[in-house]
Amino acid sequence: MTLGLFNFLTGGVRLTQSAAPMLASPYSGDHLTQAIVSDYFGQLPGEAVDRVVARRVPEVRRALAAHQALVTKLRFEKYAAGTPAARSEEQPFWVSSCSYPGMSRWLAVKQLVEELYWEGFGILGCWLDTEGLVYDWISIPRHLWELDRKTLQYVIHESVPPQFRMRAVPVPLGSSGILVDGIDSIRQARKIEIARQARLDSPPAATELHITDPAFDGMELEESQKLIANYKDGRNKSSISVTPTYIEVKERGTSGSLDLFEEAKNSVRIDLAMHTGVPLNFVGASKEGGGSGGNVQYQNVNGETSDLWTFGSSEYAVAIAAALSADVVVGEGAEVRADASAFAVPAPLSIDPEAGDSAYSTIKEN
Repeated sequence: MTLGLFNFLTGGVRLTQSAAPMLASPYSGDHLTQAIVSDYFGQLPGEAVDRVVARRVPEVRRALAAHQALVTKLRFEKYAAGTPAARSEEQPFWVSSCSYPGMSRWLAVKQLVEELYWEGFGILGCWLDTEGLVYDWISIPRHLWELDRKTLQYVIHESVPPQFRMRAVPVPLGSSGILVDGIDSIRQARKIEIARQARLDSPPAATELHITDPAFDGMELEESQKLIANYKDGRNKSSISVTPTYIEVKERGTSGSLDLFEEAKNSVRIDLAMHTGVPLNFVGASKEGGGSGGNVQYQNVNGETSDLWTFGSSEYAVAIAAALSADVVVGEGAEVRADASAFAVPAPLSIDPEAGDSAYSTIKEN
């Protein structure tokens, strides 16, 4: 059965034990524990924050878009003995193409970055060739896979086309996603925005007509509204107002409360920048405080992009390259590197997932 692209990317399907398990190497880390705990106990207590809610936070959405924009420009290529394979027959089909209806390699990588961003973990649904290596792959959304607690194998839902259920390959980021580590900051951002909207919808009175004579305390609502209307009408016609002896005009500024919201937003923006791996300026945060006003000092574009790549986007590129370098994907003695020469990034151009610690990669210049 061919699943529509829109339903595949956005639909929600509850997985069942009837889905046939696909052989894969289970990742024994925080994400394995989280999967088991969430299956047994459900969502942790607190405000329900999912991807839909998190996307309403502009800083969270902008950070995701930035990482996707950089990583999707990379070309993940197969290398053998440190040398890139020929650009034709020796390169796997998935390097530049995707056979899933309506899907492109660019979109498949973009979806994988999104899974890593939110969950810190992704699953590749792989189509195998005659030699048992990966011919094509797509990123499986979180609601379409689960971990079998008995076999510790990853199970892809049967609604995914069968050719992409031949093997499930895990892609661990090596750290938790924003919906785990950054959940408190996302909640705070939402609370601040909701409170700010409520304040804008019902602002405090800018002017108070204080009645000084107790004889008028029993004034009817209609009379008080007429008093307000008369004062407002007079102020609209002239900068000078005339009031009775029993009325004291008190002007109250409203900018103070809004300034407090901006300070709170700036504080949360700093936290979100740390969680999402983007420079402070990128989400409008300022170390000096005071929100995104004149205090923000923007550095040059190259420097900001370099920080974004070095401390953020490169982590996703390394994780993807490392997962694609697995023997079950490209065979023994081969590896996959992310070639960044297609676009200008003020950082080294090639990522080698096999150098150093297997969980991370060193970066080498071409």
